[in-house]
Amino acid sequence: MRFLAWREVRHAPVRFGLIAGLVALTAFLVFVLTGLTVGLGAADVSGLQRLPVDGVVYAKGADGDLSRSSLPTSDKALIEGVDGVTDVQPLGFTMASLTAGQRSVPVALLATDNAESGVVLDNQARDKGLSPGDEVRAQPGNVPLKITGFADLGSIQHAAVASLPLKDWQRLRDAAGVSAYMVSTKDDETLAAIAKALPDTEPLTKAAAIDAVPGYQAETGTIGMIRTFLYAGAALLIGVVFWILTLQKEGPLAVLRATGASRRLLVGAYVTQVLATALTGVLLGAAAGVAMGAVMPSNVFVLPPGEAAAAGALLLVVALVGAAASVRRLFTVDPLLSLGRTA
Repeated sequence: MRFLAWREVRHAPVRFGLIAGLVALTAFLVFVLTGLTVGLGAADVSGLQRLPVDGVVYAKGADGDLSRSSLPTSDKALIEGVDGVTDVQPLGFTMASLTAGQRSVPVALLATDNAESGVVLDNQARDKGLSPGDEVRAQPGNVPLKITGFADLGSIQHAAVASLPLKDWQRLRDAAGVSAYMVSTKDDETLAAIAKALPDTEPLTKAAAIDAVPGYQAETGTIGMIRTFLYAGAALLIGVVFWILTLQKEGPLAVLRATGASRRLLVGAYVTQVLATALTGVLLGAAAGVAMGAVMPSNVFVLPPGEAAAAGALLLVVALVGAAASVRRLFTVDPLLSLGRTA
């Protein structure tokens, strides 16, 4: 089986090399789009993903948008009184910029009661020319703040997260309220109980809050749709190419059948060729995708090993599915063709 498969590959290296090249090009696009999907998605919501909470309580009508939500500080005691709530923390949020001289860094300000004094920036802001101890001004508001350090805080709406105490955020906003409340609960039913106890609020699970970030669903959904079309295109491409190859070698296949080769042998050799060609293309595409990611911004392109492995495995599956149409020819080839009879 393997002998038959590799013998044909060795005798037609250019043909199978071109097929592997087509698969590699498709795989390259899939891996690049996978990295962009993960990277851009993380740039939109990784700051929220890092919050150690089960849900977020927004103002009713905010639709999960922190910038549109505003709640009074008195709601904290009411939420704490709901059965099933184990912890409540106020959360302030503002899209802003930190300026120092001629430098300006866009940030997503996240304020909590237990934040360190001053401003702690996400690590991606290190290359913006800011350092611990620098005095900056938060705009709008022109409020002076001091940078105290850097940490892995993530980003929201493609802006690095900046953590600061709630009192400083309230001073910046010139307001006494908060944007929302982070809650830890025993189960999801507790969130429904919060909504019933406080009709002017809109509690969401952490997953729902992440999905509600403006632009997140549209951005990742668009790229995901393109990836789906690429998978479908890969299946069609590989299917058509191997169908044509099977038709071209119908005569030799008839000779093999006439000399006693079993259908199992022919199918096994065929599947081996498809897998070998597709695997070679996928590996080449993955290498090119990783190389492309190395020259792209780290906050835009992220290709975790698990995501890469899943994309590669799916490409191999669609290659087999696309090539499955040719298997029928292997079962129906007439051994009498080898004697000159036409089908």
